[in-house]
Amino acid sequence: MGVIITIDEMIDRTADLPVIPAVALRIMHEADSNTASASQIAMLLARDPALASRVLRLANSAYYGLSGQVFGLKEAVVVLGLRCVKNLALVAVSYPWLSKPLHGYGLDPKDLWMHSHGTAVAAMLAAQRSGRLRDDEAFTAGLLHDIGKLAMNVWLERKTEALIQLSSLNGWSFVECERTVLGYDHGQVGGRIAERWNLPLSVIDSARFHHEPDTRPDPSLVVDAVHLGDYLASALGFGMGADGLQYALQPNTLVRLGLHPQDIDRIADDLERERRLQAESFEEIVA
Repeated sequence: MGVIITIDEMIDRTADLPVIPAVALRIMHEADSNTASASQIAMLLARDPALASRVLRLANSAYYGLSGQVFGLKEAVVVLGLRCVKNLALVAVSYPWLSKPLHGYGLDPKDLWMHSHGTAVAAMLAAQRSGRLRDDEAFTAGLLHDIGKLAMNVWLERKTEALIQLSSLNGWSFVECERTVLGYDHGQVGGRIAERWNLPLSVIDSARFHHEPDTRPDPSLVVDAVHLGDYLASALGFGMGADGLQYALQPNTLVRLGLHPQDIDRIADDLERERRLQAESFEEIVA
C-alpha cells in the first residue's frame, strides 16, 4: 500500500502532539556539554518553577535516599549530578503525555509510561553491564523511543484489529504491519518528531531504529541498548499493547554491546527491581 499521508503531514495534523518545554530542552543539551556547571543547570531550572519543584521533589524521593535533605536547586544538581538531573527533568515533563491512553495501540492509561520507563531502565542497565556507553544517555533515549506513537495513534485507532490480524496471519511484526498500511512505521515518525524537537542524535536514532538497529548505516551503541531495553520491556509485559506481537531481538545487538545471552537474564532480574523502585518514587511526585 502506498503512502496515504506523509510523515510531516501526519505530525502537522496531530493537534494534541506534546512538546518538550524549552527549559527542559536546554537542560538536556547543557548537561551533555563539556562546559556545563551546577550553577548553569540550576539557573535554567529556576526559569520554570513547576519543573524546578518537581525535580526537587524527585531529588528528595525515597529512591535517592536523600529525603528532606536537598533544599536548593544547585544543591540538587551537585548531589545528584548534571546528567541525573537532566533525566529527572525529562521524567517530570514526559510523564503527563506518556501516561495518556493510546487506543490505536491498545494501550490503556499509563501503559505507554510503564513501557517507556521500563525500556529506559533496561537500556540503562544494559549500558552499565556493557561498559561501552553512558547509561544516562541510554536512559534518555529509552524513555523517548516510542514518541512516534503519539502521532500515529489517531491514524491507527480504527485499524488496530486489522493490524493484529495481519500480524497473526503473516507472522509479521507490528512495525511491518504499520509500513504495509501507512507506508512507514512509528519509529520513522518518532525520529522525525525528535528532529523537530531538536533532540540529541542518539535520541533521534533510537526513536527511528529501535526495532531494527542493524538497518542504521552506522551502528549505534545507544540504539542497541534501547533495542535490548525495548525487547526486555516487551518480554516482561511492561505496558505491552498490540504492537508487542512478534518482537525479535537482533543478535548483532549483543555482539556490539559486548554482551552474552546470559546477560539478558541478569539484566531482566535487575530490571524489575530497579523499575519498581524508580516508579514508586517518580509516579507519586510527577503524576
